Amino acid sequence: MPFEGRPNHTHASEKSQEAIPTEGEVRAVFEQLTGGEFVEVRKAEDENGLYLWDVRAGDTEYSYMRKGRHPIGGEASHTAIHATFFDGGMPTGGEGVAEFVDGAWKIFI
Repeated sequence: MPFEGRPNHTHASEKSQEAIPTEGEVRAVFEQLTGGEFVEVRKAEDENGLYLWDVRAGDTEYSYMRKGRHPIGGEASHTAIHATFFDGGMPTGGEGVAEFVDGAWKIFI
């Protein structure tokens, strides 16, 4: 019987199972936040899948990071997307714009 749905990934460093968003799910949030137009800045994966993805749309950079410690990008206490706003190439501020909670995205803007 073929598998339907998405697999339930776990973090090796955590005792309980925690859902990890797929690349397609993260892309869908980026598309919603940017109106569908963005340029990839960088992307990184490990054995559990996508853990870091930075994209740019106009003067805003959106950064996805999966909860946990990672070789690139450091450590995140939760799976989320943050926005950094730029003016003339200089960052002027930022905020959390989405968080992955209990297997679903909560978008704040």
